[in-house]
Amino acid sequence: MASQVAACVVDTAEASSSGREHATLDREAFKQILNLVALRVPARQCADMMKAFRGFTLDRPRLKCIVNDGDPPRKDTKLLLLEEGVTLESLTLELRGRVEADKLEVQTHQVTLEYSMLSADAVLKKLLPEGVDAPSSFETIGHIAHLNLRDEQLPYRHLIAQVLLDKNPHLKTIVNKVGSIENEFRVFNMEVIGGEQRLETEVTQHGARFKLDFSQVYWNSRLESEHLRLVGTMERGQVLVDMMAGIGPFAVPAAQKGLTVYANDLNPRSTHYLAVNVRLNRLGDGVRVFNMDGRAFLRLLCDTPSGPAADIRRQKQQQGQQPAEEPKQQQEPEPVSAGIAVPQAAAGAAAAAAAGTTAAAEGAAASPAVGQPAKRQRTKERVFEAQGPVPPVPESFTPPVGGIMFDHVVMNLPASAIEFLDAFNGAFDPVAWADRPLPTVHCYTFKRANETEADIVAKAEGYLGGPMEAGACVVHTVRDVAPNKLMLCLSFRVPKAVAFNSRS
Repeated sequence: MASQVAACVVDTAEASSSGREHATLDREAFKQILNLVALRVPARQCADMMKAFRGFTLDRPRLKCIVNDGDPPRKDTKLLLLEEGVTLESLTLELRGRVEADKLEVQTHQVTLEYSMLSADAVLKKLLPEGVDAPSSFETIGHIAHLNLRDEQLPYRHLIAQVLLDKNPHLKTIVNKVGSIENEFRVFNMEVIGGEQRLETEVTQHGARFKLDFSQVYWNSRLESEHLRLVGTMERGQVLVDMMAGIGPFAVPAAQKGLTVYANDLNPRSTHYLAVNVRLNRLGDGVRVFNMDGRAFLRLLCDTPSGPAADIRRQKQQQGQQPAEEPKQQQEPEPVSAGIAVPQAAAGAAAAAAAGTTAAAEGAAASPAVGQPAKRQRTKERVFEAQGPVPPVPESFTPPVGGIMFDHVVMNLPASAIEFLDAFNGAFDPVAWADRPLPTVHCYTFKRANETEADIVAKAEGYLGGPMEAGACVVHTVRDVAPNKLMLCLSFRVPKAVAFNSRS
């Protein structure tokens, strides 16, 4: 406890009133001299001796249990260091017999233990008062560490952040989640509790690069394996509709695999970084970026009578534009129009039809040509990011009569995606889809402890407005997100009775 007081002084009265602690991390206070028992062993038998005395040898991070013997070091012998507190008498009878039989000399050896040699957990255990545990884990997003500190840890948050920065050189910024997620964009409030005030970062997942501002968009590094799993079920040449695409964790790897992707998000900052990531991964002709309400987006692609498709076609005809043909499967997709300014009339029609659509704020601009030299490409990326908002609908996109034909739909908004299943009811043209299978939906949702998988499937059917085919829904458990709360992925083909409801 004395070292704890010397290393960290916290004014708890000030912490409770202002929410900030006045703490000093005295790294010199962690310096400690260990007086250890050492056995002089033949240099050629070090490995054998370490194995024989396992469990009694020095076991500390960044410290070795075999050290040189003397200064200058002797060539024929080494010192085997025993753990602090271990004496010759505390060894087993068998080991004491070996010491005598091999005529191993016993001596004392001093080791200086410093702050740099201790793990973050070991430091925090010394610093934090009794009853306050060190954070057991944190999420890493590029150079940012994301913590969810408990109430009792909050008065020491800046101290915790400083230790994490010291012990993890790749980290530059430490943030703590403040409050719960309550906004429609699923972005939480956060406080920078240590390091740089720099929240734009870059993450790499399975060869794909993702740029993002962690304070403006949703990102969860723990879902990396799920992104890989689901994209692995898709095939080159297929068409993916990503209704809640975020910054592209499904859209980008799917396009890299050779799928044509229509990606949408309601958050204008998400579509900004989605367009940036399309450019960053040189996928401009594989992904089309939309900034709409999810329901309106699906009905646009399907050319649903109640959707905005007919209005957009009418506006383009009035402007004398020729409707663009739908990209065919197995062919190269059309160039991305992520940042091209949509004609005002067409943009207005899409926005008016998209209930709940947020007007696109700052976004990404049109993707320059692919394949330029790396240095020039990076310069272009900076210009690309600064050019303007992503429009609700790309200028070059005109929905064909009967809608786009697609194979998969991803709905990655676990808190509410299941409610958007009502958009599929009556959305599809029975003539256009007569000779091809309806798409497979991958809908993410949560399951509470008092619910069964059957309950979740029934809930999905309730929002769909009709039953799924018997045994057609595959329920995949993604991860535990909280005590008594699981994240699931429901994968099923859109039922014909739902898809063509009220359509002749």
